[in-house]
Amino acid sequence: MPPRRRLTTFDAFTKTVEDARVRTTAGGVVTIVAVVIIVLLIVSEWSDYRRIVNRPELIVDKTRGERMSINLNITFPTVPCEILTLDVMDVSGEQQTEVTHGIIKTRLNEDGSVISTQQLDLHGAGDKAPHLDAGYCGPCYGAIPKEEEGTRCCNTCDDVRNAYQEVGWAFGDGHGVEQCERENYPNRLQEMAHEGCNIAGTVSVNKVVGNFHFAPGKSYSSPNMHLHDLNIYETSAVRHTFTHHIHHLSFGPQHHTVSNPLDGTTRETDERLFNFMYFIKVVSTRFERIGESPLETNQYSVTSHERAIRGGRDDDHPNTMHARGGIPGVFFSYDISPMKVINREERSKSFGSFLIGVCAVAGGVLAVASVIDRGVWEADKALNRKKAV
Repeated sequence: MPPRRRLTTFDAFTKTVEDARVRTTAGGVVTIVAVVIIVLLIVSEWSDYRRIVNRPELIVDKTRGERMSINLNITFPTVPCEILTLDVMDVSGEQQTEVTHGIIKTRLNEDGSVISTQQLDLHGAGDKAPHLDAGYCGPCYGAIPKEEEGTRCCNTCDDVRNAYQEVGWAFGDGHGVEQCERENYPNRLQEMAHEGCNIAGTVSVNKVVGNFHFAPGKSYSSPNMHLHDLNIYETSAVRHTFTHHIHHLSFGPQHHTVSNPLDGTTRETDERLFNFMYFIKVVSTRFERIGESPLETNQYSVTSHERAIRGGRDDDHPNTMHARGGIPGVFFSYDISPMKVINREERSKSFGSFLIGVCAVAGGVLAVASVIDRGVWEADKALNRKKAV
């Protein structure tokens, strides 16, 4: 037998003679319906192939030595910008006191309208005393070591305040200080007493356990203690409080799927000496989107606590005894989770799976259509035989 004739024994697709084929109306209807179903199912397979799913994964965060950005926008309606400070510190020992870099302080009227968005300057050039002798050396009022006397001068109000801060002395509003009265500092401070303040911007910190807080007065550190000069805040004739509204607070770049629990939060108090505390757990998160570079950011959860500095019991917590002491203000303590969440975008199936699905759809529908057509054909022949009888 010739080689080509041998291959015919393996032919699984036997052919029929064209004259033996019969085309029927029912077969045409079944064929049209089958084609429509095949097209619809292939479109469905294509949509399923193009569908993107998010597959979250939880791993141990092995990164080390990273920094983290804190994005904030908070309004204090009854605390002037001049006496409001932002400090940051962490367990590594790094401290950022009176943070101004990357931060914008906006002065607000009592009704919340904006006065100025420029950096606050209570000691403008117009307040300098040009008539002072070029060799003038202002006193520091005992706030410098004796060995530096005669070599260190305090020619401006800020110089005196900084000298007082270095030795841990309360400064007050500048009354009786020659440099401050010359620069009209006490009067300007009084004019701002009824203002509020909005603080917005970004602070870069080490990605370790730490805290940042808003408190009144200049800050300074002594051994094992962080302090604030509360003299102006406590003695002001205007009753300042730390009622605040958190417009936005996030850690790292913003992603549209990340919700920030503290956004839109408002806390109110009528007490001058009151402390608000937020305890935040930060979780590292990476978003991997198809066709884009991965985005490293953070999510967080939060719990809060508030208490009066005077301590004791209050109406909201009759069975709780609060500790006495502390600094009035708003404190955010953040902890870093050892786990990391990866949100990875993937297609629901591969292109190979799509092709397999298309073949299965076409073959399956045609097989079922063939069975239906055969059944209709046999039924039609049986009816015709009965009519012939």
